[in-house]
Amino acid sequence: MNQKRGSKIILKQWVQVFLLIIILIVMAGSIWAIAKSISGGKDQKEELYKYSYNSNLSYRVFLKNNNFFTTSTLGMNKQYIASLIDHIEVNAKYNFQSSKDLEYTYSYNMVATAKGTYSESEGKAVEVWSKSYPILPSETKSGTGKTITVDKTANIDYNTYNQVMVDFRNQFGLSVDASVDIALKINITGGLKGEDKTLQETNTMTLLIPLVKPTIEIKPDYVNNGGKTIYKELGTEDIHVNIPLLVLGVALLLFMVYMLKKMGSSLITTTKKSEYVMTLNKILKEYADVIAKAENVPNLTEYDVIHIKDFTDLVDIEEELHSPIIYNEIREDLECWFMIFHDKTAYKYILRYEDFARLRR
Repeated sequence: MNQKRGSKIILKQWVQVFLLIIILIVMAGSIWAIAKSISGGKDQKEELYKYSYNSNLSYRVFLKNNNFFTTSTLGMNKQYIASLIDHIEVNAKYNFQSSKDLEYTYSYNMVATAKGTYSESEGKAVEVWSKSYPILPSETKSGTGKTITVDKTANIDYNTYNQVMVDFRNQFGLSVDASVDIALKINITGGLKGEDKTLQETNTMTLLIPLVKPTIEIKPDYVNNGGKTIYKELGTEDIHVNIPLLVLGVALLLFMVYMLKKMGSSLITTTKKSEYVMTLNKILKEYADVIAKAENVPNLTEYDVIHIKDFTDLVDIEEELHSPIIYNEIREDLECWFMIFHDKTAYKYILRYEDFARLRR
């Protein structure tokens, strides 16, 4: 046994790895061929039109007469002293734009909802009571065109809603969080002339206004803009199968699966052989001064054979008996024996490639 033989096995191992990679690449190509051979079956649709919208909700806070502020109004995004608020002017703008003329019907209304909420121990807010008050009456309009515009302004009597929640808390003795939500809701239905109604759009713009607090911060809650593309369903496309390509892909895939199994098994065997050869070479190198290679396998029938599990134990016996270790190669790259003979006893250690259990299949 020599180092060249081990190098050849390692080289064979890398060749097998390379072939295994090629097999995997061909398998991927065969799967692609199978997928490519089948076309169609997709839902077909035709673009009818697109639409987009943008929303904007603004407000001004009108103050009561006071000796602290030099202006009668305050703009957005401020902290407001509740006792100085006279009313709040809210302006809601909504603009809808379509790529084609539509027949449409839209409606809108503005509602104020006073409510009290209670925070549970888990931090979840539960609504205790609420009541809605119409600010702008519901209005419905129809028409034809590409554009729909809603621009409405309303005055919110903050003190009226604040007093409602003060009375509620006093009557029931509940320390609830109070607020009034001002919401403009817009609904649009329609579609192309002579076509089914394919448009259904709802948009709500809300202002969240706290009540029963010394100071308040007003927060808007709405989506500024959005849009959608409307399609007409045309049915499902027929499925087409390229028979030659499908057969080629399936045949290649089956053959590559077979080759993968063969190559995988061969690679495991070669890897175990490689481990076996490297271990054997290490033993022969480290203990060369006490190992003697024999050309023929001795007849062990006349000896009492003791099997040794570990080679280092055999080395200990050699040091004690001062007898050389006889090495025989039984199966090339697969099995060899190491033996010490003393009187009628033979101490035998066997190295097999099958013993490398971590690489077993």
